[in-house]
Amino acid sequence: MFEDSSAKRIEAEIERIKEILPDAPNGWLMEYFPEMSQSYGGYNLFLSFSPEMEVTAMSEATGKGKTATSSFSIKQSAGPVLSFDTYNEVLHYFSDPDDPAGIGGPGYGLEGDFEFLVLSATAEEVVLKGRKTGSVAVMTPFSPSMEWSDYLDDINKKRKELSDYYRLKYTNEDDETFELRLNRRYLEVYKYDDEGARYSEYYPFIVTLTGCRFYSPVVLGNEEIEGLILVPEMGEDGAFVPTNEASGIFVPSYPNLNELLITKNWFMARSGLSPYGQKLWDKAKEKLDAAGDKIIYCYLGMATNIQGTNYSFNFSSQKNGTGLLYFDYDYIGTDGISLQFSELGSYYGKEYYVNYGFNGVIDPIGNEKKRTFTLTTDDIKNPNWIKLTDKDDSENWFTVYRSTIYNPFEN
Repeated sequence: MFEDSSAKRIEAEIERIKEILPDAPNGWLMEYFPEMSQSYGGYNLFLSFSPEMEVTAMSEATGKGKTATSSFSIKQSAGPVLSFDTYNEVLHYFSDPDDPAGIGGPGYGLEGDFEFLVLSATAEEVVLKGRKTGSVAVMTPFSPSMEWSDYLDDINKKRKELSDYYRLKYTNEDDETFELRLNRRYLEVYKYDDEGARYSEYYPFIVTLTGCRFYSPVVLGNEEIEGLILVPEMGEDGAFVPTNEASGIFVPSYPNLNELLITKNWFMARSGLSPYGQKLWDKAKEKLDAAGDKIIYCYLGMATNIQGTNYSFNFSSQKNGTGLLYFDYDYIGTDGISLQFSELGSYYGKEYYVNYGFNGVIDPIGNEKKRTFTLTTDDIKNPNWIKLTDKDDSENWFTVYRSTIYNPFEN
C-alpha cells in the first residue's frame, strides 16, 4: 500500500512539475497538433516557464517576431493539469473560436486546447494530452545554442521545400506501389478496397528541420513510417527517405495539369482575366468601394473547415476576413476541367455573393452554368501560372498564378 494518499501524491507530482518546467535554460520546443483528429496538422511552439508561474510563447503559426507572456497554473484534476489560464495571443491562437487562422471558421477556430493533462514529466521530455481534444503534445528542452526565431526561420524554409513535393510515389520491397499527396500539413495516401474503388487515408504531420514527422505512423503495406527526411540531391528531382527502417523511398511524380490546378493554391488578379471577366470584377469593386471594403487576396484551392474539405474560391476581405465559395469539379482528360459553383459556401462567402457582386466575380469560373476549360501552363514540373480557356465561350478565359497577388481587384 502507498504510504501517502493519492491526493498527496498528486500534490507532490505537481510540485515536481513546477520545478521541471522552468529548468530548461532556453525553454521547450513543443510539437502540438490541435483538434481531436489532428486534421489541421502540427505546429512548432516555444515555451519558456518561470518559477513565478509565467510562460512566454512563440509559435510557427503566429510568426517568429511575435511573443506573448501570460500566467499558467498546474492544478489537480484526476492528475496534474497544465493550464494556460490567462489570455496569451500565441497560445490561444489555437483555441480562439474567433478563428484568427481563417481555417476552422468563426465559432470554431482550430479547436485546440489550453488545458493539458500531464502524462509524464522529466527533464528530458514532457508529454501532454489535450483535455478537450485528447491530442498528444510532446515538449523537449530546446538547445541553448540556437535562437527560437532562427529555428522558426529554418522550419519555414523547410515547409516551403516540402510544398514542392505534393505528389509522391512509394514502392516497398514487396513491389507494392502507393500514390501519395503531400498537402499542407498532412500526407494523403491513396488505397483501394476489395472492389477496386479508391479511398484516401490522411496522416497529419509536423515540419522538422529535416523533413516531417507524422502524428501516427503511416501504414503502407506491412510497413509503418514515422517520418520523412528530404534529400534534395537524391535522383533527378530529390526524394524522401523514411526516418525509420522502411524499405523504400518516396520519389516525386508529376500530375496531369488539371490535377495540378486542384491540388495547389492559385491566385487571381483582374489583369489575368479576359475583358469579359474584368467588367464583372469592376462591378463588384464598385460595391466594395461603396462599403469601404477591399479584397486583400483571392485564390482557387482546397479549403478545410467545419464544413469539410472543398475546392473553393477563397478570399480575404479587409473588413470581414476569410470567405469561401465552393465549387464542383470534374477532370476531363489530362488538360481539361469543368467547374461550377455548388451554391454552398461559408457565411462571408455567401454574404459577398449576394451583396457585393461576387456572383459576377465567380461567373468566369462557373456560376449558374458549368464551364469547361482547356488548361495550359509554362512548366508542368514547376509552373508559375495556368491559363483556363473556356471551350464554349471564346470571350472567357483567365490565368491563375502560384505567387501571392495582393489587392487583386487593382492588379
